Amino acid sequence: MRGVMVAKRKASPGKTGFFPRGDGASPDRTPLRRRAEDVIGSTDIWSAEGLEAQAPEEIRRTLHELRVHKIELELQNEDLRQTQAKLDAIRERYFDLFNLAPVGYCTVDDNGLIQEANLTFIRMLDVIRGNLNNKPLSRFIHKDDQDIFYLKNKQLLATGEPQEYELRLLKRNGTFFWARLESVFAKTENASACRIVISDITERKNAELEVARVNEQLQLSLAEKDKFFSIIAHDLRSPLTGFIGLTRLLVDNVRDYSANEMHKYAVSMKESAEKMFSLLENLLEWSRLNRGMIMFEPDEIGLEDLILRTTESLQTVADQKKIAMRYTVPSDVKVFGDRRMLDIVLRNLLSNALKFSSLGSSVSIQATRDEATVVIAVQDNGVGMDHGAAVKIFSLDKTTSRIGTKGEPGSGIGLILCKEFVEMQGGRIWVESTPGQGSIFKFSLPIKN
Repeated sequence: MRGVMVAKRKASPGKTGFFPRGDGASPDRTPLRRRAEDVIGSTDIWSAEGLEAQAPEEIRRTLHELRVHKIELELQNEDLRQTQAKLDAIRERYFDLFNLAPVGYCTVDDNGLIQEANLTFIRMLDVIRGNLNNKPLSRFIHKDDQDIFYLKNKQLLATGEPQEYELRLLKRNGTFFWARLESVFAKTENASACRIVISDITERKNAELEVARVNEQLQLSLAEKDKFFSIIAHDLRSPLTGFIGLTRLLVDNVRDYSANEMHKYAVSMKESAEKMFSLLENLLEWSRLNRGMIMFEPDEIGLEDLILRTTESLQTVADQKKIAMRYTVPSDVKVFGDRRMLDIVLRNLLSNALKFSSLGSSVSIQATRDEATVVIAVQDNGVGMDHGAAVKIFSLDKTTSRIGTKGEPGSGIGLILCKEFVEMQGGRIWVESTPGQGSIFKFSLPIKN
């Protein structure tokens, strides 16, 4: 055996067996060898049999090299285990940073196929991880926004410049959420890819939509305010002008008028004052409604009594135009609503019916009911209106003043109030009209709460 070892030694100068000698060790292994020799020097592994003390020099060297190499391997293994532990810790940190990030991440290849995605993005889409791999990202983009993705992805691949854009992404259940995508170009040895950061901006978008909605309402309110002042200026001018003219006549010629003439002027002044009061009352109610100052206090109300009181309050107006008022309402019909609001609705509808009815005609009020609602209809025999006027009559920004059959002014504010008050009570209002044949204004109310 010794001869064999010697032969190998001669064939490979500077080597002892298959292992490098201490004086021929490469510099990069010197620290490791030194550590191994320190381990050997600190142990009593040779004292058991005293082999090195008895064996020839060659065997002692070979055994020493074997021992050193064994320790080197053990130290290397320990270093590898420590390195592996560090790599595992780094990988776990990467997993947390990548998969549990507050934003979504995904990698898309040149063909738009998803190659990698983190858990946050998977949860955003509410899908299984395996269902994303090699699937087109466009499959999860709202059809109306896919052109945005194609354009931005094309620009990214062509210029290499980062792209930022917003679009809607689809979840598994078909609903969508708004997302902001930030994509960067990534070049590898074999291919190029697109790395995308996805942020859910649904709350921000909803806030923007709410701001837009409020702004639209504000613009509408401003338009209604302008219309409101226009109505005040136009419709108060006529009765005020007449009222002021009558007072001037009385002041300048009071001694020249007979008692009958004075009575006639007094009646005219009373009518002008009542018209102004009615208009101002409606304007005040409309203003209070738009400022949220009207309280809704519903209760169960007997409909016949409410209609009877309304007709009695307008009997003088009907008598002046010789118009007969009739109503057909079952005595046991009750509705659930706000008494004050319903009184304003009925008074405005009946006042309009009298205003636009011809002299000597009639106005009727009818009520019909089913299991849940009561429908009240106020019908006149007046001038009527075409379909174009009918569809605009309940909208303040579209309505126009109309003159009654006796020259009575009409602002349209009363019908706006009717619509608001009826809808606040869970009902609806509409009109059926034919030019020259009169109109029927109908509104529904719930029977019970």
